[in-house]
Amino acid sequence: MAEMSSRKPLAMDVRQIGGATVVTVNGSAGMSEAERMRAALERLAADRTPVIVLDLSRMDFICSTGLGAIIAGHLKCRHHAGQIRLVNPQPAVKQLLETTRLTKLFPIYRTVEQAVRS
Repeated sequence: MAEMSSRKPLAMDVRQIGGATVVTVNGSAGMSEAERMRAALERLAADRTPVIVLDLSRMDFICSTGLGAIIAGHLKCRHHAGQIRLVNPQPAVKQLLETTRLTKLFPIYRTVEQAVRS
């Protein structure tokens, strides 16, 4: 349990760049934070945001429930002909994305600028 309490709380910064909404995710998306992340992504998708860029460069942990939140946002985006793009996940997050084969579902970019331009 000590390891979990040392994780940074989840924070999300939302801004517009070009035609994309960029969400910079800071900290950890454990079970208690995943619902907040799901609600934020679904709200953005419901606003018919064509491209949601998730900057994961500052996210140090995500649990399976957090992955489910990203998938739920993806499904809502697709319903409105939108897309979620991921940017620079930290090694532990990237490994989980690869293990679950979500790298086949979500394009991963090195920078926010690349994700916005694509």
